[in-house]
Amino acid sequence: MPICMTARYQVEPEMVEDIKQTVKEFVKYIRINEPTTLFYMANQEMGHPTRFLHVMIFEDEKAVERHQRSPATKRFVDVVYPAALEPLEFSEFYILGYKAAYEGTGEP
Repeated sequence: MPICMTARYQVEPEMVEDIKQTVKEFVKYIRINEPTTLFYMANQEMGHPTRFLHVMIFEDEKAVERHQRSPATKRFVDVVYPAALEPLEFSEFYILGYKAAYEGTGEP
């Protein structure tokens, strides 16, 4: 059964550009190397550029484990966690419905 997760965090204002670059590299790695990560979207909050939200859908628990053990996740953790004002807030959800209208490359 697919697993949907979110991660929320806020960083110091002076770290925003570094975080954005790290996130772009992270999502690129996921797109190329994680076929069992079915969906990954990283967002920066409008009006509050220090706040971020990631939404991800994994094929199953094994896909979550592969994602968490990847070298890209390690790099993300090494950069983002120290910059976060509070610990990252993770949530898991059951998917009750889903529609995808955007089929782009993931690049803004």
